Amino acid sequence: MSKIWITYNWKDNEDKDVDFIAQELINAGVEIKLDRWNISAGKRLWSQIETFIKSKEESDAWILVATNNSLASEPCKEEYAYALDRALHNRGEDFPVIGLFLNSINEDLIPSGIKTRLYVSITDPDWKERIIAAAEKRSIEISKTNITPYYLKVHTVVNRDMQFAIEMRPRAGVWAPFIAAIPKEEKTMVDPQIMIGPRNIPTRGGMLVNYSQGESMDKWISCAGNQATPTESYFLWCKVLPSSLIFGVNDNSSLQFLVKF
Repeated sequence: MSKIWITYNWKDNEDKDVDFIAQELINAGVEIKLDRWNISAGKRLWSQIETFIKSKEESDAWILVATNNSLASEPCKEEYAYALDRALHNRGEDFPVIGLFLNSINEDLIPSGIKTRLYVSITDPDWKERIIAAAEKRSIEISKTNITPYYLKVHTVVNRDMQFAIEMRPRAGVWAPFIAAIPKEEKTMVDPQIMIGPRNIPTRGGMLVNYSQGESMDKWISCAGNQATPTESYFLWCKVLPSSLIFGVNDNSSLQFLVKF
């Protein structure tokens, strides 16, 4: 189990933010030691951390919790720089020193010693993995989101008789002929109308090739021959959102997709 020391200004934990960080890292499987410091009270940073930084048995990594307030303080910046220098002098350049920021940081305030090493924002969904990987000196296992082969966005339109425009386009390749289908019983309520236009620009007017609409079993279908591409989207205009939508290439089930709203 890796052992990580967290050094922080006591004011930054008034709302238990640092305690939460420690809790999350412990739950992720590392041992955490907390070291509170307060330069304004005359407690110097290096004198507090020296004992656990020097010993390999005491620490595998060191986290410096920082905020704009602490980094904007000249005494704090001096202590950060000195402590960082001493830590690397005693443990070597490969000793993980991690800057952990609790809010958006002005990069001009980040000490150069941390800026050139690892610094992590608490807003990063993989902040725990980045810290633990550094402590364990291994590659980061970043969580990957499965990206759909299509782009879909619901645009809310104001001052129009249609309230929504559902944008659909392939991320790669071409959809042609195009199909969009909603539940048949929702046709009157939704009043679907399709049109093609530039990506991200909901378009009402234009010309569709081989356009048709009609019932097919339990679906109300709209079709057109224009190509949907990564730069040309279809827009399904509707008064209310349907409960579900099938879209993609007509007569090609492998390139048809179902989305529920």
